[in-house]
Amino acid sequence: MRVLMLTPRFPYPPERGDTLRSWGVLCALAARNEVWLAALDRRRPTAEHVAKVRALCRDVAVFTRWEGSALLRGGLALLTGHSLTSGYHGDPRLLATIRRWQDTVGFDVLWTYSSALAPAAATLAGIAGLRRVLDLGDVDSAKWEAYAQRGLPPLRWLYHLEARRVARLEAEAVAAADICLLVNRRECDKLRRRLPDAPTGVLPTAIDVQQFAAPPGAELAPPRRPIVGMVGSMFYPPNVRAVNWFGRWVWPLVRRELPDAQWWIVGNRPVRAVRRWARQPGVLVTGYVSDVRPYLAQMRVFVNAVEGDIGVQSKLVVALASGRAAVVTPDVAAGIDYDDPPPFLIARSAPAFAEAVIRLLRDEPLARSLSGRARAAALARYGLAGQIELVERWLRFGQGDRPRQAASVPLPAQDSSWPAPLAGCMAGRS
Repeated sequence: MRVLMLTPRFPYPPERGDTLRSWGVLCALAARNEVWLAALDRRRPTAEHVAKVRALCRDVAVFTRWEGSALLRGGLALLTGHSLTSGYHGDPRLLATIRRWQDTVGFDVLWTYSSALAPAAATLAGIAGLRRVLDLGDVDSAKWEAYAQRGLPPLRWLYHLEARRVARLEAEAVAAADICLLVNRRECDKLRRRLPDAPTGVLPTAIDVQQFAAPPGAELAPPRRPIVGMVGSMFYPPNVRAVNWFGRWVWPLVRRELPDAQWWIVGNRPVRAVRRWARQPGVLVTGYVSDVRPYLAQMRVFVNAVEGDIGVQSKLVVALASGRAAVVTPDVAAGIDYDDPPPFLIARSAPAFAEAVIRLLRDEPLARSLSGRARAAALARYGLAGQIELVERWLRFGQGDRPRQAASVPLPAQDSSWPAPLAGCMAGRS
């Protein structure tokens, strides 16, 4: 089929959660279909990155925008009754390209990633026979509401307003879609509480699991050094709160028991509250890294202390694929699909979290067992090979069969023949 894919960020390199997802979907779409990609971005992608995407597509258009002008459009949208999100992602060049391609190609499927591009997708309203797939990923309006609950005036008021405006944008986008895809059942349930008639389906964020395998002949075993690590965008508020909570309440307990332990904070654009932890003994704050795998490979224990009902933590999926023994909060665990026993330790309170970390640093058999379970869970649930079948299912799901409850398909194991993305996958930005 001829597929038009719209993304709010250029999907390569897959350095963060949204590009990790859009890259996996693009690879799956291109495996059996002809794809045209139109994307926005704040930065101009390199010629090498564009070439990687062009190798999968019939045509590619990416429009870079000056951040100031995008924010200005977002502010004007707020003043005129729309969401900042829709204004920020509005671009007349994108709309003109969509119309031109439709006139010359005649698409069978419109695949829109995120509600932010729903106004752009509406450019093709009224096209008979066009299959419309809306890949929401997460319910963005719920994220804005969560920001509002934690924010202080006047930002709290602004976040509440944006949550309401984005909820309206989501409702309009869902009404126009044949199927709405989300990262897990929790997000599907969240959307259906707001929009009971939403036709929802589950499409996990997939990764190239083999990219994180040990070299041929090497054993995928827990590292010996007592390194505890985090990965993520260190300007993203949930990640910043997780770092500060871990540093304030958990890390002192770990260091008291294991004075030689190290804590690595690997991630892009760390804010001051994160950078200050580098003053503590044994703590490393890296900032941006071009390839997260060497850091993951040295972590004895991966930790994810994020709290809140926020989609799926792609950074944890990458850590599982790397075979890292992990300690996570219940909220993080709830976003991951796995079979019992869990492929990580789950801890809620600071003392329990510290105890779990210390246990994994000391207990070689347990760390080895969790490492194997982590790798197996990533292979079974999040391999890119299974993404092809899932994407094809939702591409061809008939309008007469619009699902009224969240549906998903088990993912087969990873196929090692899948084309590998850039070595800097995730790159500490998710």
